[in-house]
Amino acid sequence: MARTGYVHGEPDDDEVCRLVRQARFVATFSLDTFEAPPGARVLDVGTGVGAMAAELVRLCPGIVLTGVDVSRAQIERARALHPVATYVQADARALPFDDASFDRVHMSWVLEHVVEPLPILREIRRVLRREGVAHLSEVDHDTLVVEPPLEELARTMASMNDAQRASGGDPCLGARLEALVREAGFTRVEARRVLLRGDDAHDDVRGELLVQFAGLFESLGEALEADDMARALRVAAALRERGAGSLVEYQPVVVHASG
Repeated sequence: MARTGYVHGEPDDDEVCRLVRQARFVATFSLDTFEAPPGARVLDVGTGVGAMAAELVRLCPGIVLTGVDVSRAQIERARALHPVATYVQADARALPFDDASFDRVHMSWVLEHVVEPLPILREIRRVLRREGVAHLSEVDHDTLVVEPPLEELARTMASMNDAQRASGGDPCLGARLEALVREAGFTRVEARRVLLRGDDAHDDVRGELLVQFAGLFESLGEALEADDMARALRVAAALRERGAGSLVEYQPVVVHASG
């Protein structure tokens, strides 16, 4: 699973902090229906620095958790920062586990970074018990709305999305996640778009969305040309200054699959 579409750099301290905050936020909507009893065998695919692994264990104490990531640097960070799982460096296209090894498989915001999602989804299905459930969530950057309109935001989003596509990823993978899951062979699939709306009535959501996208733009230093990166930093600063009277909407996709 060469994450050639990963445009946010290596896990230095700033990136680790961003990923931890991102995991806490994503967990609020992607894990709201996740259930696993104590003793359940759970696999976290694309575990990164272990931030989402920590959320899984917090939500479901007593699970037996394994985290997999292709990046040695990410796995080393996970072991040091979130020692809640057995961490394995492996390619998700060829998971080093027997058929039907896990009761649950979790994967969030991973397929957007890979060239070929289908082999990974097929491997997830292979290692999942037939009565088990895969919990998957993905991004769709086409759904971002910011009002009042922010100067240079559209160009910054386009630069980030272009960089991700040029390196093999798909920043709008969520739009085709359900179809990919079905193509991978899952027979019971439930997909939903999650409307995250931040406005004066939902200030906590607004604040978190603004910080999340500002952090994404700030982490693009190795992926963009100097002029594009300077613009991305201006946009990030402007997002962090937004407050009352502004609106932010975003719609990631969550899929539950089995069979």
